[in-house]
Amino acid sequence: MRASSLISFLAFGIIALTACAPAAAADSPALAKALAAVSAAGYAPETAAAIKARINASPERFLSLLAGAEKDEAAVPDLFRRADKTVPLGDSYIPADLVALDGTGLSVSRKGHHLRRGAYEAMLRMNRAARADAVTLLISSSYRSYEYQKEVFARNTREEGSEAAAERISARPGYSQHQLGTVIDFGTIDNNYVNTKPGKWLAANAWRYGWSLSYPKGLENITGYDWECWHYRYIGISAAQLQREFFGDIQQYVIEFFEQYNK
Repeated sequence: MRASSLISFLAFGIIALTACAPAAAADSPALAKALAAVSAAGYAPETAAAIKARINASPERFLSLLAGAEKDEAAVPDLFRRADKTVPLGDSYIPADLVALDGTGLSVSRKGHHLRRGAYEAMLRMNRAARADAVTLLISSSYRSYEYQKEVFARNTREEGSEAAAERISARPGYSQHQLGTVIDFGTIDNNYVNTKPGKWLAANAWRYGWSLSYPKGLENITGYDWECWHYRYIGISAAQLQREFFGDIQQYVIEFFEQYNK
């Protein structure tokens, strides 16, 4: 084959492969399953339409991140388990792989903090990056048992004056993300934290290590809780990227998606 003919043949092959790739992604059973999960997740119609539009615009990217998220969940079962005001964990849920944070080199507010192993390992990676930027990430709350959450909710009820008021800032026992063992409250546990150096660092970088803000400002109607700039949940790097690129950067939407996708 002449050199010119070979070049033309290779160029045609590259063009053909490039043209076929999006079509192959669009015909993927995983993509069809994902779009069906979006339809079943209970989003507002305009939200579902926006998510589907983003997915259909970049199906290969979506499927790549989805595969990564599935791999992360295989390593950390229940990584995307839903726990909110409508879906409880119950009083018997205790993660099997809790790791004590005492003596690990992480900055903790007191003794006795625990995280699931996957979240712990991700926290170590994020902590190293933060320290390289001269930032200290103080862990003020982590895993909470059902019984401990009873105490937290009772205290908030006393301080707020009613259970209804307490429910805006605190979960009832059995309904808290903290019971999953993949959540950290950082720093001062108040919204002034957003203006601190650690708070700003987390807002800019936490997603790079698989951590996601659970309760963003102004989304109480979606998340069920008032803004908590300090409350981050580990969902894995791939899911954190899915959240940012396809789900409007709202963790609740990602968790509701996986609830349906994993059925």
